[in-house]
Amino acid sequence: MVFYKIHKYTFIIWFQACLFVFCQIESDSVQELNFDHSVLDEVVLDGNIYDASHYINYLVLKRRVLKVYPYVDSIMYIIEMADLDCQAYSHKRFSRRYIRKLQKRIVSHFREDITNLTRKEGLILSKLIHRNLNVTAYDIISSYRGRFHAFFWQSLSKLYSGDLKTVFNPKINKEDLLIEEIICKYIEK
Repeated sequence: MVFYKIHKYTFIIWFQACLFVFCQIESDSVQELNFDHSVLDEVVLDGNIYDASHYINYLVLKRRVLKVYPYVDSIMYIIEMADLDCQAYSHKRFSRRYIRKLQKRIVSHFREDITNLTRKEGLILSKLIHRNLNVTAYDIISSYRGRFHAFFWQSLSKLYSGDLKTVFNPKINKEDLLIEEIICKYIEK
């Protein structure tokens, strides 16, 4: 054992000594080098994904975002319309009645499309709602239908490993950064 360590360290010392001997620069060539005026070529970093597994995940995410994004536009339009109509009502009771009727119409119109979304597409939808409205889906439900309904839908989404309180933050989350890139590249041309 001791013999092995002695040979090991001897070999390391010998190898380093050879490197120092062969890497010496003569004093004349050191004076010829002028590091103050050297110009480096420009390097352009491209964000393309070259790894096959990452590229497949990127394509799947792209398909999901492109599938879900039209729903976000519809949600934004419906919320703007509901806000304008609720402002026209003088009593809170009438606006609540209007919101309940609007919810029934929305559910009957979008039920089949929304139920065909996968869990991951639902999470992406929730993130995109936060991206475009700066409000989580939980807060939207809470403001229009009340905290009890928001709690109910949040509990239901948690049951299926979702979350209505997800936020969109591309500075921290890598998936959100890729979603932002996909939106900028394919939707907001």
